[in-house]
Order: sequence, then C-alpha cells, then structure tokens
Amino acid sequence: MTKIPLKIQRSLLVGSLLLLFALFSACHHDTQKYPRGRHNTKAQPPLVEQQLLSTIKNAESLGKGNPLLLSSIYSLANYYHDRKEYDKAAAQYERALHIKEEMSGPDHPDIAAILQRYARLLQDANRPTEAANLLARADAILAHSSAPSVSQ
Repeated sequence: MTKIPLKIQRSLLVGSLLLLFALFSACHHDTQKYPRGRHNTKAQPPLVEQQLLSTIKNAESLGKGNPLLLSSIYSLANYYHDRKEYDKAAAQYERALHIKEEMSGPDHPDIAAILQRYARLLQDANRPTEAANLLARADAILAHSSAPSVSQ
C-alpha cells in the first residue's frame, strides 16, 4: 500500500469535513422545517447519520489508514454529540482515538484534539472526572509536542 503524503491527507480530511458539514446543515434545516415529517422518523436514522455510516462502511474497505475513515468517524461522533446522544458519541470518539493512535502513536498532537473534543462531550454528559482525565492527557501531549527538540 502506498503512503499518502500528509498534505494530501489533510486536504482530503478538510474536504470531507466540509462536505459532511454541508450535508449536516442541509439535513438539520430539513428537520427544523419538518420535525415530525418523513425526514426524521424513528424507524429510519436521519439522512446525515445514514450518509456518515455509509461513508464509514466504504472507507473501512480501504483500510484503517484511510483518512476518510478517521474523518468520517470523528464527524459521526460530533454529529451524535450535537444531538446529545452521548453514549453513541463516546463510542465513536473512542474508535477515532484508537485508529489515530494506531496510525500516529499515542503522543501525536492530533490525538490531543480528539481528546479535547471527547472531554467536552464528557463534560456535557455530566462526567467531569473522566473529562478532566482526558484534558490532562491532551495537555501533556500538547506540552510535549511544543517542547523544543534537542539534537546533538
């Protein structure tokens, strides 16, 4: 498998997130307009959730190193968080953390960003001790990554 340059990975991630944001905005607008209509029924998940789950399934077939997989899982976590579906969101943040740690190691600065967002979820879910632990880990990662490197 060929390694995708970091610049391209970031471009794919930003593009994916912009697309997902646009889809979320469109669907959120529809559910505001038709709160009990065909767009938001109990039997069928909202369109954004369906599209994110479909994207995740497709990205999984490309391997865990695929940047679309990680960005889609993270977007799904944020989607659930915004809907106050805290347990579903937590599961997706955990999944995103696990994948990113496998890809980049446990001390990569991107891990800190996921930890911070996950901590915000835990605070919203009234789980302050767990949130504080995640924030402490994020702070440690950021402090370590911003420390000047010593070369001899």
